[in-house]
Order: sequence, then C-alpha cells, then structure tokens
Amino acid sequence: MVWGTLALAFLIVFFHRYATAVVADDLTRDLGLSGTQLGLLASMYFYAYAFMQIPSGILADYVGPRRSATAGMLVAAAGSLLFSMANRSSWAYIGRLLVGIGVGAIFICTLKMQAIWFHAREFATIAGLTSVVGNFGGILATTPLALLVDAFGWRPTFRYISLVTLVVALLIWLLVRDRPEEMGFQAPNPASSQPQIPLWQALWCVLRNRHTWPNVIYFLCISGSVTAFSGLWGIPYLTQAYGVDRQIASQIVLMMTLGVALGGPVMGWLSDRMGRIKPILIATSTLYTLIWFYILHLAGGRPPFALNYFLYFVLGFISIGFLLCFNNVKQVNSPAVSGIASGVVNMAGFGGTAILNSYVGHLLERVAPGPHYSLPAFRFAFNLFIVLSLLALLAANLVKEQPRSLQEGAVDSE
Repeated sequence: MVWGTLALAFLIVFFHRYATAVVADDLTRDLGLSGTQLGLLASMYFYAYAFMQIPSGILADYVGPRRSATAGMLVAAAGSLLFSMANRSSWAYIGRLLVGIGVGAIFICTLKMQAIWFHAREFATIAGLTSVVGNFGGILATTPLALLVDAFGWRPTFRYISLVTLVVALLIWLLVRDRPEEMGFQAPNPASSQPQIPLWQALWCVLRNRHTWPNVIYFLCISGSVTAFSGLWGIPYLTQAYGVDRQIASQIVLMMTLGVALGGPVMGWLSDRMGRIKPILIATSTLYTLIWFYILHLAGGRPPFALNYFLYFVLGFISIGFLLCFNNVKQVNSPAVSGIASGVVNMAGFGGTAILNSYVGHLLERVAPGPHYSLPAFRFAFNLFIVLSLLALLAANLVKEQPRSLQEGAVDSE
C-alpha cells in the first residue's frame, strides 16, 4: 500500500514531465513562443526538478518521505493550475517551475521508502517496478493526452491534471508511513535505520566519494538524452521527417516510453539475478550509441517508417539501464545517506535534460529558423545524443561494484 501510493505519485510525475511535447504546437501558437523559448519552457520543469534533488534527499533522510511527498504534490497541483491559466509566457514558466519543484521530491522519497521497507536484495527489482508505474504516466502523456487535448483543449486538460495531482497528495498523507514500525511491522533492513550523521557531513561524504561520479555522468547522458527526445523534441522531429500529424508521431514516442516502462523491471531483475551492474551499463550504452548512429547517419534521419516503432522501443528498453545507477550509488555510499546520494545522481540527470532541451532548440535555430524545423536541422542537433552516449559508455567502464557486505563502510570511500 505504501509503495503503491508513492508509485501512483510517480506516475503523475512522468505525466507532467512529458506533457509539453504533445501541446508544443499549441503553446507555440497561443503564447507566441520561438523554438528557444519553447525549449526554455520545457526546461523550467527540469531545472526545478534538478535543483530539488539534493534538497529532496535531505528532506527524505531528515524529514521523511510522507511529509515531503505530500507537500511536493500540493505544490505541483498549484503549478499545473497556474500553467493552465497562463496568458503569457512568463506565467507559463512560473507554472512549470512550480510543477518541477513539487514533483522533484517524489522519486527520491520513493527510493528512500524502498530502502526502509524492502530488503537490500530486492532494491533493483522494486526500483524497476516503480519505473513501470511511472512510465505508464509517460504513456498517458502521449496519444491519450493528445486525444484529450484535441477533445477539450490544452487549458482544461491541465486543470484536470491539477485536480488529479491534488487527490494523490491527499492519498499520500492518508496511506503512506515513513517506517514499518509505525504500522506494527519489523524493519526488513535495519541498516537503513542507523543513526543519522550531521547534514553537511553526509552531503560531503557523497560528493567526495569518487565512485559516486560515474553514476552521475551515466545518468546525465542517457536519461538526459532520452527525456529531451521523448519529452519535447521527438514529436516535432517525427512530424517534420515523415509529414504525419502529432497523434501518429506520439504513437512512435509512446513506443519509446513503453520500452522504458518494460525495460525497468527486466534490468532490475537481471541485475539482482546476476549480482552485477557494470556489464549491463556497458552493453546497453553501446547498443544505444549504435542505434542513434543508424537513425541519424546510416538512415539519414528517416528510417523506414514502420521500423521506427521497433527502433524507439529498443532505445527506450535499453536506456532504462540508467536506473541501475541508483542501486550502484547506494552500494558505494552509506545507507544513512541513501536519499542524498540518490538525489545527487537524479539532479545530474534532470539538470542535463534542462540544459539539453534549451541547447537542442539553440542548435535547431542555428541551422533553420522555426517554428517548423527541417530534417537536416534535427539531424544536426540530435548528433548531441551520440556524443552523450559515448560519454555514458566511458562512465560505465569506470563504475565500481561493491559487495553489500562492504556497504556500511562505503561512506569513507574516496
């Protein structure tokens, strides 16, 4: 019940994350946005989300997941309502900023709850299941959202989203508890309940640990590029490359999101079964690089249309390997600072996405003026994804795997 409630909140997080891709044309028309401004609007969510990750880790470790997640969803509901009412770009920016601040606490609170309520040997599998539920929200933000927007308009749709977000906030407050002992259960992982160390010492221990940083780089590169594509630029690219409407384009992006959703539990199960993380990260980042190279260069940015459904599904399926970075960063840092360690990694991924959204828009405008960019412009801008995937492959080779028996001492690693 506790996990399911927070997982439902994570579904709402993903819906908010990807929703701007479907309404990109509406926002450009109604608010008079350029490509750079549209990228900045989408990035406001990610800047706020990234900024909140370390504070969210601190809140999860020192305040508790229940209160932190409830407050976050209330702020997100207010932001979504403001966004739906925006009549100029500045109010839309503020609305998306509030949404990002609010939902920024949910994933870290969920990871912290998992570390407390589940055995360590189950962590990667449960994280994968959380990813399934969350990415279902991403699926809802593609074709289903496009149908809602076409039927009711984007403003009423986002008001309904605000109401749903408010309801989930109330469910968290009513159903979630921070520790099993509060509901009469024995803690399955007592290490997660060890005495907390001072705040700034905890943060410094995570940041000075060199084994933290390969996870940061890998997550930034893969999660950032996938989210920039599926969350904003994928639908405009596909409509331009193939001359299809946004509902058809959103179906292809949906396949990427479906791949991410189904890949999560598979990667988690495989990692728990193998007892390894590094080989999975190396294999998936290698394949990720090759597929982008094929799409952009061997196929000239226009693979056979039907093949896109398979290609983007595979891209999503293998990209979710970045989820294992949370398991690894938990291994190489003390359980007492698991929330902060996860927050550092998550901050990198979403900070990277925020920068990528804006930078891809900038690269597009360097080649051709908007709002309808040419295929060569998209190919030029998306080469950035290949560069990032190569950096991720390098980081995967630097990941340090550590037996669980040594996790307690990981806080002193340098």
